[in-house]
Amino acid sequence: MTMATPLLDLSVNRNGMTSRRDFLIKLGAASATGVLTLGWRDMLIAQADELRKQGKAMILLWMDGGPSQFDTFNPKIGSPNQGPARAISTNVAGVQFADFWPQTAMLMDKLAVIRSMRTPEAEHDRAITHVRTGFPPTPAFRYPTFGSLVAREREDLSYDLPAFVRIGKPRIKTRDVDAGALGVRFASFNVDEAGKLPPNVRPIVPADTLRRRLSLTDKFDTQFAAAGGAKEVADKKSIYDRTARFVLSPRLETFDLDRESDSLRDAYGRTNFGQGCLLARRLVEQGVSFVEVISTGDRNDAGWDTHNNGFRDTPYLAAEVDPAYATLLQDLSDRGMLDKTLVVWMGEFGRTPKIKPDGGRDHYPKGWPVVMSGAGVRGGQVIGATDIDGIDVTERPISVADLCRTFCHVMGMDANEEYHTTDNRPMKVVDGGKVIDELFT
Repeated sequence: MTMATPLLDLSVNRNGMTSRRDFLIKLGAASATGVLTLGWRDMLIAQADELRKQGKAMILLWMDGGPSQFDTFNPKIGSPNQGPARAISTNVAGVQFADFWPQTAMLMDKLAVIRSMRTPEAEHDRAITHVRTGFPPTPAFRYPTFGSLVAREREDLSYDLPAFVRIGKPRIKTRDVDAGALGVRFASFNVDEAGKLPPNVRPIVPADTLRRRLSLTDKFDTQFAAAGGAKEVADKKSIYDRTARFVLSPRLETFDLDRESDSLRDAYGRTNFGQGCLLARRLVEQGVSFVEVISTGDRNDAGWDTHNNGFRDTPYLAAEVDPAYATLLQDLSDRGMLDKTLVVWMGEFGRTPKIKPDGGRDHYPKGWPVVMSGAGVRGGQVIGATDIDGIDVTERPISVADLCRTFCHVMGMDANEEYHTTDNRPMKVVDGGKVIDELFT
């Protein structure tokens, strides 16, 4: 690896290490004294391997469009803003969900429900950018989504699967947030339909033929680099090498859901979101660090953006997510994986207390839910509260910076460290905020 690519200095402080920089310095010092003989590429592999041994991964269940708090995990029974949702008991005394979530309700003991998210952005594009990157949107800079930060931190030049996989398609592509200033190298690998790899992934020629062609390409690249194109060659080679490892990998079978039992596939639900959650488990099981599963609803293209006919559409949306969410949690738990996998359910904001005549609700950033489980999160608790009408946060407001800092805490990343973008611009991983300590005590 050339030193032209800046290192992402993020903490891995789980087993006595302090940061990626410090880890590499220690390895370099050991190599220099003859204790180890490692190049920079070997050092990066060793650091990524250490992270993988820790096994921490994150699955983001993204409710594209902004789900209503009243119809999910903060029903306001008796309020004029309640709507048609009724409350059902969970398996934790005193905690109720909207009745669209019967399976998830029986796993409340594994969940920490935050009911007091407060964010400043009430427009989709801006809100998505803010909660997915941790920074308010600005036209001068494209911040990377958290999955890309994890991919940069966990980059392993010997690993044959992507560090960041996204399953499903966002409702509106122009609102999407990906690697931003980190560049395409750390962008998500996108699977539009769970169980089907993109058509350009599998090689169209035998493996030996592909390897010969890549070898020939290397010879031309060497000549081009000697003529002054070293940086361009290095960038291209990094992408080509990673791609070749992937398309030739036996791990591609991870994407084949036919290897799972029909009963388990049925339990997740035969929807793209349900099968996406099953694929997420399979990927994490193989060492993938960050998986995002997008819920837009197989019924229409509005997803959770329930301005119109929200009372009609929300039950259908929840009916897709509820069994998949519950089965994912139970599946991870049964396999001993939940302790090291952070599962996050969220959208970009909530919905207004005020109900429109057609049964819809508009955007509302001033009091909405996020649900977390696994990876050390103490289940069976509710954090924060809104008033009886769901208008104002009355207890423990949580900011986007708090949430992102908490993600870093779980994933072993130092939120205070700076990394360098492709144009050598320094940027903090998180600006401000505090870890939500209640999640872990």
